[in-house]
Amino acid sequence: MLQWLPGKRDHIIYNDFRDGRFVSIVMDIESGDRYVLPSPIYAVSHDGRKALTLNFERLSVTRPGYGYVGALRYKLDLRAPKDDGVFLLDIENGDVSLILSLADLAKFKVRPDMKNAVYWFNHLLFNPNDERFIFLFRWSAEIGGPRKTRLFTSDIYGDDIYLVSDDDMTSHFDWRDGKHILAWARKKEIGDRYFLFKDKTQEFEVVGEGLLTSDGHCSFSPDRRWILTDTYPDKNNIRKLILYNVSANRLFVVGQFYSIPWLKGEIRCDLHPRWSRDGRQICIDSTHEGSRQMYVIDVSDLTR
Repeated sequence: MLQWLPGKRDHIIYNDFRDGRFVSIVMDIESGDRYVLPSPIYAVSHDGRKALTLNFERLSVTRPGYGYVGALRYKLDLRAPKDDGVFLLDIENGDVSLILSLADLAKFKVRPDMKNAVYWFNHLLFNPNDERFIFLFRWSAEIGGPRKTRLFTSDIYGDDIYLVSDDDMTSHFDWRDGKHILAWARKKEIGDRYFLFKDKTQEFEVVGEGLLTSDGHCSFSPDRRWILTDTYPDKNNIRKLILYNVSANRLFVVGQFYSIPWLKGEIRCDLHPRWSRDGRQICIDSTHEGSRQMYVIDVSDLTR
């Protein structure tokens, strides 16, 4: 979760494991000064003052590869505990509070397939004005079994919760603005698509019909004119890096990258593309040269 800390030019924040527990570290890269916060971070607000987080040990059990197993002592004794869920961390003073519990979400508009399931949260993200956040609530009849997903939004204190999508599958997403969410999701009457949902309503539209045809790690460019995404390995172990111009409805394949076949499951290397803050470059993770590396690609000829 290493990232620049918004609002601080020379500060980074990242997760660590110290004295038998998971924490996060804020570090000044010029002076080397650092301080420890009492919990790890998942998503940082755009003003750099708050972070959303969850139980990474629980996540390592329910969704291996996404959590942390460093403590090696977490037991999934309770399927929907009251004291576990989504937490809000004050980065400035270190206060941590539970804002959404697994127990409460397990009781929200209960479906028959939710009863006696194992529940967990994943993929937390603030909206651009830091007033609300999006999250996935997932469950499975047993650990490692088929999972179902609900897409929710909430204000940053765990109130005003809204169920955006409830058709079993939602994967990756990004906020376009304070009210609209792009997500690879399922609508039973349509199928799996990129949908643009309007928060706190049941309004949605399909994005990139016939062009954006597979799940990927999507994000909007800083000016919101472009959607950046990728694909998973095809039958030849090739992953594509894609830019989609929203207004022109045009798709550009920026690159194709070989994926080492035996790097699968928890140790796979997805491209995970992300933008530079000026929208002129993209950074990816890849193994196409035989080892896991980070690469920077100049896309300014397209995005400008």
